[in-house]
This record gives sequence, structure tokens and C-alpha cells, in this order.
Amino acid sequence: MIIAAQIARTMVTQPALIGVLSHMSLNARLESLKQRHSSLETRISDEDRRPRPDQDALSRLKVEKLHLKEEIERLRAASG
Repeated sequence: MIIAAQIARTMVTQPALIGVLSHMSLNARLESLKQRHSSLETRISDEDRRPRPDQDALSRLKVEKLHLKEEIERLRAASG
């Protein structure tokens, strides 16, 4: 609790720090989304190579991948 209060006070007294932290957290979020997107590409490829791919699983993975791509694009547009 004490640390949170100190951070809150620092953020209120140093507005420039807020922008830096927001930018850093945005970059971290983008990296996380990119990693998940890449992981989904691998999972889709692996499933597709199976002798009898599970079409329902492929559809779910592709939809999830599309949602991630859309979120990545929204964040990039918002930061640009």
C-alpha cells in the first residue's frame, strides 16, 4: 500500500512520467500481443498438418488470431 501511494504521488507530481509509463506499457502490451499472435500461427500450422485436422479448433484459433491482429492494429493506430 505504501509503495502504491508513493507511485500515485509521483505520477501526480510528474505528468511527463505518466506518458513514459503509458508508452512503456503500450509497447509491452504490443509485444505480448505479437507473441500470442505468433504462438497462434504455430498452433494453427501444427493443427493443419495433422492427418485429420480438427476444423472446429482451427476455426477458433483463426478467430482468436484475427482478434489479436485487430487489437494490435488498434493499439498501433492509437499510439501513432
